Amino acid sequence: MNGLITFSSWKKAGVFLILNFILQIIILFFVYPLVSSTIEPLDVQVALSPEIIKEFFNTISSSGMEVYRLNEITLDMVFPLIYAFAYSLLLIELMKSCHVIHSTLKYIALLPFVIALFDVIENINVIIAINQLPDVNKLIYKILFVANLSKHTVTLIVLSALLILIVWLGASTITNRLTNKNKSHFS
Repeated sequence: MNGLITFSSWKKAGVFLILNFILQIIILFFVYPLVSSTIEPLDVQVALSPEIIKEFFNTISSSGMEVYRLNEITLDMVFPLIYAFAYSLLLIELMKSCHVIHSTLKYIALLPFVIALFDVIENINVIIAINQLPDVNKLIYKILFVANLSKHTVTLIVLSALLILIVWLGASTITNRLTNKNKSHFS
């Protein structure tokens, strides 16, 4: 954890965020349309049931299936690592700015790596499911459901933490400016 804090800077967080958004644009606007123009990929759906997974696989074409498999093996294996660093570094920098980086709250900055772990587990099981079609093992459906739901749940926690830290930083900045303005006014 301390190594990550030492490594962190606003500039590095910015670089990883830019890489994150570039990869996200490539996947969302170039890869996913090649998979299907009518159904959302499994990665972006929440609480995957066996029915949803079967419908997805039955709806996309064989070329869409190959594009999806290739994406899961390549870009969507790199993407979690990049966004984990992006959001972890962003959380660290916000906690530094809010002066809470030396509290136990600092461990919240590891949650993006938890999201990435669930995302990779989800990706691996999507690949396994594609390879097992048409008879996908029921355990794969269960693992996909748990990994997907966990990924989205922890994502909500991270986004909430980011929002709280941004509001906290904004409020403390405004309070400091008002305090300094009042001090200079009475001097």
